[in-house]
Amino acid sequence: MDKREGKFPKSSLGPLYFIIILTILFTVWHFAALAINRDIVLPNFEATMRQFFRNWMFWEDGRVMSGLLVTLNRVVRGFGIAIALGLPLGIIMGYSRVIRDVLSPFMNSIRQVPVMAWIPLALVWFGMGDGPSLFIIAISSIFPIMLNTIAGVIGIDPNHINAAKSMGASMPKVFITIVLPSALPNFLVGARLGMGLAWMSVICAEFVATNEGFGFLLINSQQGFQFAMLYSLVLMSAVVGFAMDLLMRLIERLLTSWRFKNAAENR
Repeated sequence: MDKREGKFPKSSLGPLYFIIILTILFTVWHFAALAINRDIVLPNFEATMRQFFRNWMFWEDGRVMSGLLVTLNRVVRGFGIAIALGLPLGIIMGYSRVIRDVLSPFMNSIRQVPVMAWIPLALVWFGMGDGPSLFIIAISSIFPIMLNTIAGVIGIDPNHINAAKSMGASMPKVFITIVLPSALPNFLVGARLGMGLAWMSVICAEFVATNEGFGFLLINSQQGFQFAMLYSLVLMSAVVGFAMDLLMRLIERLLTSWRFKNAAENR
């Protein structure tokens, strides 16, 4: 008997459904904007779309694309800091119950602090410029990375580690051959969540902590009553965030391809 019998068929209509829903939303926006007729509430759909596509044309007005590149540069650097700190901390806390019990209360307390509450402190500590943004990105994205890595290490079968030790494997070799590969899927899930938080938090930080970047353009548009520009930048941030999530999913598939192969075979 085919083990796939009785399973739901894999749907390939997701993109079509997405296009249909997007078309409905844009149609509602178009007629709602005409009915309201107040840009401060909802700008004209056609004007917003024209501005949206113009934003990507760096040869017409390079402000938006240059601001986006500045912000993406900050995201990459801050996210790199989060990985450099969160991955080893997650492995150590997952492997050692003593260290986990000591550090968990501090980590769980710190991660409850809202992102916006860190911004005044970041300004005091680092001043204006890249420093506050990098700190906000790192503090926002480190906890999903760390917590998912801890869960991955805790989930390792102790028999695997004991078997490796009984065969003479050194502690570094146990980490390289067993702990890291076993924790990798969870780490990548945490990294994907962390990347989303990094993108959202850097925009918040750039509202007040810098004089350049994508978030700075957003707040300038709001203060200048440029509502078509403001809405187009919000749409643009959604597209960029979606693209970053797709990139993280691609990396996850490349580094843990065996998981997706097994899932496909079990359908």
